[in-house]
Amino acid sequence: MKARFTDSMNVLHTWAGLLVGWLLFAVFLSGSLAYFQHEISHWMQPDLPKAAPELTAVTQAEQYLQQHASASKRWTLVLPGERGLTTELFWQPAPTSQAQAPSRRFERVSLAGDGQPAQSRDSRGGQFFYRFHFDLHYMPVLWARWIVGVSSMFMLLALITGVIIHKKIFKDFFSLQWHKGHKSWLDAHTLSSVLALPFHLMITYTGLVTLMFLYMGSLLKLNFSSTDDFFIALDGRQPVVQATGRPAAMQPLSSLAADAINRWQGAPIGTITVLNPGDAAAVVEINEAETTSLTGGGRQLRYAGATGDLLVSRDALPLPEQVRQTLINLHAGRFADPLLRWLYFASGLLGSTMIASGLLLWTARRLRPGNHLAPTAGQQWVHLLNSATILGMPLAVAGYFWANRLLPTTLANRAEREIAVFFAVWALVLGWALCLMLKRSWQQRQHKVVLALPALWANGLLCLAAAFGLLPLFDLFSSHNHLWSHWLAKDWPRFAVDCSLLLSASLCLQSARVLRRKQQPQPPATTTSRQVVIPETP
Repeated sequence: MKARFTDSMNVLHTWAGLLVGWLLFAVFLSGSLAYFQHEISHWMQPDLPKAAPELTAVTQAEQYLQQHASASKRWTLVLPGERGLTTELFWQPAPTSQAQAPSRRFERVSLAGDGQPAQSRDSRGGQFFYRFHFDLHYMPVLWARWIVGVSSMFMLLALITGVIIHKKIFKDFFSLQWHKGHKSWLDAHTLSSVLALPFHLMITYTGLVTLMFLYMGSLLKLNFSSTDDFFIALDGRQPVVQATGRPAAMQPLSSLAADAINRWQGAPIGTITVLNPGDAAAVVEINEAETTSLTGGGRQLRYAGATGDLLVSRDALPLPEQVRQTLINLHAGRFADPLLRWLYFASGLLGSTMIASGLLLWTARRLRPGNHLAPTAGQQWVHLLNSATILGMPLAVAGYFWANRLLPTTLANRAEREIAVFFAVWALVLGWALCLMLKRSWQQRQHKVVLALPALWANGLLCLAAAFGLLPLFDLFSSHNHLWSHWLAKDWPRFAVDCSLLLSASLCLQSARVLRRKQQPQPPATTTSRQVVIPETP
């Protein structure tokens, strides 16, 4: 009974990881990069001026919105905080006629530190990785989130079954074997799993919590008449205030923001929402930033926009919502200091390694040289997708960075062009792997030789090393924003990105050298004959 249960868990672990492993690898890698999304954005937009102080940014944002969105019914200001460079403004366009329904689409603009729309090169920067790891791209958002959510459920199942089947997981951790074929891949899988197993469980479960209302949407509709009623019951959100139609001058947002900071004893502001701006019934909601602590971000102040009177003061969220927000903060890591953020990043890379080594382990067991059975088409396709995903995703990231440097800064729709280069490079790697597979299958189909793509891996790693390593050198000779200038200016975020690129290049180069050595034909083992002397019997 025990053996059958373990075997069942082994099969479940294998297929739960294999079916969604390629998508999970992309999600884990892009999610890991998202922990430094602001630093990556700074590196990709080197011409942006320094962010304005908090209250100055609020004044600049209010002036811009009054000039360009005075007829809107809703403004939202996202302040830059300690790590950002721009103030993000969102507003709901006003209907062109009374018969037209209010638009559900929001306009957006980024204000630089000088109060003007950011004039730096148009780029999504690190935010692309953040959105990609749960929204994907080129598909409806709801579909993407459902696909990522179901894959995360498979991931959680694979983690639990992996702990069950590896009863000696911690013992095996200290008995690593190198250059032993599929056994080495098993040890690599075990090593990357054990080192950050609590993180893997936490990040997968909390990732599901972040989108729990999407997956439980049908249950919410059965119990609440509208979305507004649900959120009023969830976090004490106030009902929507209807405009009176009587214009009224508003109190300066900077004075209300200063009052909020004073009440919170210096805690930073995250967002400011203005409902019905310019109306006698205008309401200003000021929310605390989520970067103060693990449970931070729950305080809110609600002011009357016309008089500045404090209407509602919320010191904390209701307990159920506070638990949910804490889990979301734990997943996003916005509260983390630089050291903890690096630990998040390293743990995410270990998760990517765990998934990659698991996928490679599957093929190493079935396509090893000692296996006399001919590889099936399914096994060869898995090998192909492993190569295209594990090599293709990092090469696509490198292509995204190079597009940021090479595309003209005045190019129309430039941010989307950078993203298009990202997917084009990924597709090229897939096509490269497919061509090698078809060529080898055509040449050796009579002998049914096991498919192997050593040239793809070695050349792919060399391309990665060149792509990452040459980026800092390109900046050195093409602009004043380079590694040495970042060091002199003590611009540590951009300096860290350059150093990370050089470190990644060196690791890829060393891995390519190891693969090259393994591809070289080994000399046959020489055997020495021994003369056996049989003593004479007396």
